[in-house]
Amino acid sequence: MERDESLNEQDTLTIDFKSTRPIGPVAFHDRVGSGSVVLVRGSSHPIEGLVIRFSQVTVAIHESETLRVDWRSNDSDRLQSKAITCGDAHVGDGRLPLWIRSHGCASFFAIVMDEAFVNEVCEKERGQAHNLELNAAIGAQDLVVSQIGLLARKELREGGIRGRLYRESLGTALIVHLSRQYGTAYKALANRKGGLATKPLKRVVDHINEHLEEELSLLDLARIADLSPHHFGTAFKTSLGIPPHRYVIERRIDLARALLQRSDRPISEVAYAVGFSSQSHLTTNFRRAMGVTPRQFRESLD
Repeated sequence: MERDESLNEQDTLTIDFKSTRPIGPVAFHDRVGSGSVVLVRGSSHPIEGLVIRFSQVTVAIHESETLRVDWRSNDSDRLQSKAITCGDAHVGDGRLPLWIRSHGCASFFAIVMDEAFVNEVCEKERGQAHNLELNAAIGAQDLVVSQIGLLARKELREGGIRGRLYRESLGTALIVHLSRQYGTAYKALANRKGGLATKPLKRVVDHINEHLEEELSLLDLARIADLSPHHFGTAFKTSLGIPPHRYVIERRIDLARALLQRSDRPISEVAYAVGFSSQSHLTTNFRRAMGVTPRQFRESLD
């Protein structure tokens, strides 16, 4: 098919999923996270035909009725068309623009990752400097993306109660999959089996205990262990039986319980002191772990 639209720079729409304002036909409704990995739900009106690029590496999952989308990559004259159904995924490399035309309104859920985070995960994963390049995919039926998407949706729905470490863990797993499935060139590395050695494990645990009140990063913990984020998460779970984000939550609950026992500090202050983003997040996690709310726990001490 001959190319009937030109990729003019003035027709380019850059979508930043961290923005709080509508961007052209795209609006954002719910969002969790402000760091390397952001979860967002949004919607779009029909797109008459625009060159679109993303500020981040993005995986968007279609959540509404079937609609038809036409698209073409920046370096191709071939116009492609596909009926997009609920659950289909769109993979976008932030640096690579696409000409897109959609024939209806759509709602979507997106996992959005900063390019620097993506490249660092890939570098640690492959053991050498590497900038991931993805082949764009529109309307992909991808079981792994769907499974990670279910966990990420739950995290968004619950207001991000598991925190940054959990979002980065999901992002890391997604990046490893994207590099293998959609990367322009991927060489699988041999898996590193087994748990963390004693000294790296102690360094990581000490760091967590000393910085519980802070927003801990999976990349930082992986650097301390000198492993890729993907292998670090696997090795940590092998060593302690739970993933890093769950260990952090359990340590925060332990510290919160101690503070509730030996001080009269307001529960909201206790929440912030142990690293939860709000009193409600502390309450949700505390009740899951202890079977009672922080207030009920404190009252039971009298």
